[in-house]
Amino acid sequence: MSKLEARAGNVVLKRLSTEEMTIGNIIIPDVGNESALMAEIVSVSDVYNFHRGEFIPTDLKVGQKVVLPPMGAQKIKIDNVEYLITSQENCLSNIVD
Repeated sequence: MSKLEARAGNVVLKRLSTEEMTIGNIIIPDVGNESALMAEIVSVSDVYNFHRGEFIPTDLKVGQKVVLPPMGAQKIKIDNVEYLITSQENCLSNIVD
């Protein structure tokens, strides 16, 4: 089983499943919906500051749920699991339970 590790200030995310909307017995698919994505962080890396020559720790943690814009994340499929890779700045907000 392969494992993805984030680097250079990026995060690796696993998209959370969104339920399809149903009306009666008709399923309305989530096609063309431009809503934000919800994902769980699988891996995160610190950001390297080239001006200071040091790593800056991140406030994101593995297992944390975040909201992402609908586009901008790189999709990759490993072992039949789809992951998203994006920079930490693209994480719009945290989902707090």
